[in-house]
Amino acid sequence: LVVAANSWMNSPTGFDFADGKYTNIDPIQAMFNDAWFSQSLHMTLAAFAATGFAVAGIHALMILRKKNVAFHTGAFRIAAVFGIVAALLQPLSGDLSAKEVAIRQPAKLAAMEAHFHTEKPASLIIGGIPDEKTKTVNYAIRLPGMLSFLAHGDFESEVIGLDQIPEDQHPPVLVTHLAFQTMVGIGSLLVLMAIVYIIAVVKKKSWFNRRWFLKMFAIATPLGFIAVEAGWTVTEVGRQPWIIYGVMKTADAVTPMPGIVYSFYLYTAIYISLALIVAFILIRQIMMVNRLYDLPEKQPPHA
Repeated sequence: LVVAANSWMNSPTGFDFADGKYTNIDPIQAMFNDAWFSQSLHMTLAAFAATGFAVAGIHALMILRKKNVAFHTGAFRIAAVFGIVAALLQPLSGDLSAKEVAIRQPAKLAAMEAHFHTEKPASLIIGGIPDEKTKTVNYAIRLPGMLSFLAHGDFESEVIGLDQIPEDQHPPVLVTHLAFQTMVGIGSLLVLMAIVYIIAVVKKKSWFNRRWFLKMFAIATPLGFIAVEAGWTVTEVGRQPWIIYGVMKTADAVTPMPGIVYSFYLYTAIYISLALIVAFILIRQIMMVNRLYDLPEKQPPHA
């Protein structure tokens, strides 16, 4: 439901607007809007990848500490499979999402890629720090024609830049671009880790007992969730100044109702409390493995 609501904010449909009134409201069409499938697919895979690698990383850390190695080895492999499958599929869903954004929200794509000037063909920028005053990107690597291909499937196609978007409708480029680069960079790293894991399964089973292999997964524990947060930053900041794209600006949606800020504080406190409770329960669960499961005394050798 959260993703459906967000996709509607990016691609509003299910209503007609005439003479200052909204009519013919269709909740089903609004929920299953044009952006719903690509965003839901991308977020679902991101959730599996983030959770899979996080759980695998925690179990890898416990193996490194030589605590209940037999249990944590099995749990590590189960979690890793979920994370790896999702990570390998994620670039495909990301490509689908990017192509749809290029059509429906060209300003967002331009901000994501720090694409200030319309080009045909358009270069893909890797890294770099955008300067919104000079409309340039410093310290970037450029791949000629690649943005055209990623956006439209053609190396020679034109990609609209921010120069064709009214100035008052430009998203914050620096934040959007850096968040997008963070998401893609972490996603690429997780794909590389997935490939390494597959090599270990097929040809190098001894890697499962190597410290560098387990450390790699342990270090990657938070990366998936960082990528998820970066992705949400892209979709929200990249949509600005609109809260409902092309329909209502964020500034117009701000309510003057006094005291509403306290409900924000309340919900923030609730979510922080839930996060702390869940973290406590998970840590306690891991520490109680010996009492919860009948584990063999002998543990497999581990380098």
